[in-house]
Amino acid sequence: MTIADQLIWGIHAVLEQLHSQPRQVRDITVQQGKGSVKLQEIIDLARQHNLRLRFEPRLKPPSELGPINHQGVIARVQSVPTVVLEDLLAGLADRQDPPVLLALDSIQDPHNLGAIIRSAVAAGVAGILLPKDRSAPLSGTVAKVAVGALAHLPICMITNLATALQQLKENGFWIYGTAGEAAHSIYQTDFAGKVCLVVGGEGKGMRPLVREQCDHLVAIPMHGPVESLNASVATAVVLFEMVRQREAARAAKP
Repeated sequence: MTIADQLIWGIHAVLEQLHSQPRQVRDITVQQGKGSVKLQEIIDLARQHNLRLRFEPRLKPPSELGPINHQGVIARVQSVPTVVLEDLLAGLADRQDPPVLLALDSIQDPHNLGAIIRSAVAAGVAGILLPKDRSAPLSGTVAKVAVGALAHLPICMITNLATALQQLKENGFWIYGTAGEAAHSIYQTDFAGKVCLVVGGEGKGMRPLVREQCDHLVAIPMHGPVESLNASVATAVVLFEMVRQREAARAAKP
């Protein structure tokens, strides 16, 4: 399944799209006089893949996007492909290492969502669960901030996140939710096995029904006057603690 066609912009986002999923690109518009090595690479790749390429003296993005830093290039791409939960789980069946999934409950800032997706790819997350009605859309802003990471991670659009978490538990996943008031820190928690990390929205955190599905609540220890971290930063901290633990466990095996 897919969502509506969209625009992406910025040299790194468009270049990564051309490297990873060139068939998803509908057309590319380049601003004349914005020469650079990377921009020329975009032009060369577009021609290599026989993509529609236009040159304009001035790029005029749709007014509803507001001011954007397009860096002289805008691409129209096919919709971001998404998967259903059953297909996501089926694709994980043959993995040797226990997978980590990420569920985002009410992340509504597209900059946060893009940064989270980029961190998730870097941490080796196997897929992201997003509520259809309580999330920032997979927009060009998300793609720009994610800098091409959207092309490397299955996205599962969920109607009911609490029900989806129940289904994950039935498939052997442990559900960990982030909560600032949690009694256990991430450094006291063993994240072994099949894991789904749930991160709540920027303001109120996880919704009650989602929170009830968590097997454990975990917190990031704070040692200063700051009481909480930005959602994308907090997600990266927890994910890379999981990475550290798993790498240490592999290194300890004879």
